[in-house]
Amino acid sequence: MTASSVEPISVEQRPSRDLRRTIAKLLLRDTNIVVGTVIASNVLRMISSIVLTRLLMPEAFGTVGLISSIAFVLSMISDLGFQAFVIRHRDGAERRFLDVIWTIRLVRAAVLTLVLVMLSTPIANLVHRPVIAPALAVSAIQFLIDGCSSLSLVTALRERQVASLSALDIIGSSVQVAAAIGLALIWRTYWSIVASMLISSAVRTALSYVMFTHSRRRMVYDADYARELWRFARFVTGSSIISMVLMQSDKLVLARILPLDMLGLYMLAANLALAPMSFTVSYANRVLYPTYARTWRETPDRLRTVFYQQRRTVSMLYMAAAGGLIGGAPLLVALLYDDRYAQAALYLRLLAVTPFLALATYSANEVLTASGRVEMTFHANIARLVWLAVFGPVSFLTAGPLGLVACVGGLELPTLLYSWVQLHRVGLLHLGEEIGLLAIGGIGIAAGYAVCAIAL
Repeated sequence: MTASSVEPISVEQRPSRDLRRTIAKLLLRDTNIVVGTVIASNVLRMISSIVLTRLLMPEAFGTVGLISSIAFVLSMISDLGFQAFVIRHRDGAERRFLDVIWTIRLVRAAVLTLVLVMLSTPIANLVHRPVIAPALAVSAIQFLIDGCSSLSLVTALRERQVASLSALDIIGSSVQVAAAIGLALIWRTYWSIVASMLISSAVRTALSYVMFTHSRRRMVYDADYARELWRFARFVTGSSIISMVLMQSDKLVLARILPLDMLGLYMLAANLALAPMSFTVSYANRVLYPTYARTWRETPDRLRTVFYQQRRTVSMLYMAAAGGLIGGAPLLVALLYDDRYAQAALYLRLLAVTPFLALATYSANEVLTASGRVEMTFHANIARLVWLAVFGPVSFLTAGPLGLVACVGGLELPTLLYSWVQLHRVGLLHLGEEIGLLAIGGIGIAAGYAVCAIAL
């Protein structure tokens, strides 16, 4: 090809190409990928809720929520911290190491499946819901399906493949929503949601092999790696058990004292409150922690500046939106559901206090962990546990189930105060900025109340 045959780029084309490159870079930033994924996931969650609440009765959501809680309890009390162990291990990219960990995880999954199948009836009787025993036994298959998935989902996180992981999340969620709606149109029972969970898990497992290279695993055992995992997991399991108590005790208690239709309203409200929490967890784990860790390694004297600089704009927008969720809960419930679900608004307003405070506490946890204070997570969970143990019974005795819900909603308050103390001790706290963010959240709450007053 001669020089004269190459078509020159016009002056008009260059700005257009530069603009496309700039837009592509913005879209592929980790923060923007996380934001886009959370938005897409929440849109799918909203679509699912809107359609399924019109096809199913409230009892269906109480049943599925209870099944999910029981499965979560078993998962957490047997948590060995596979993800954290692989990401930080020196051999985290080695084939034999990954085969050994995959084998141990698969054995754990098989044991959990067998245990839940065998105990489905006793557990259902224990929570005074014997009708859920068959569905509980079937749902146990999800443990085995997830256990068969490749460890590529963990190694991709180690290698910062945020876009691929987000794509898999969206595909899995889309499949679950489509399956749940399609089956609900046919069956009109909670079995449609249970089946959709299994279908989604199967799709995610298949994609864990299809979407990533070097994803195939084989069964191998190594006693040295197994001992290393156990030494690491002793601390992880303790923290996971506390997390399990914190996240599921309310549902298991309310399951014993509320009828299934009211429990279904509570589960729907809890699901809506999880919308901002999904962003909090992803943003803290995938964006903030890597940034803080790199700053600590390279320029530790700038950690305080980077701590606030990295999250300032996102936190302001988040606090305004989370406050708006508290104030505008009745309007959101009215828009999404029919009159049968109106009481879920009160539950949502109380439970939304948790995500309102969570971004501040999760950000503090990540920066303290990055700076070597790994005990922060465990101590924060202890603070939450003390809050629940002290104020949970008092709230329930004085205000009944609604008091317990309010106590659960305020679970992040002691953690926020504890994190401020720890940040102050290491010279990272800027109290004025923290209070300013809470003030923005307060404006969001007031705006939400105002919109509700006008619209309703």
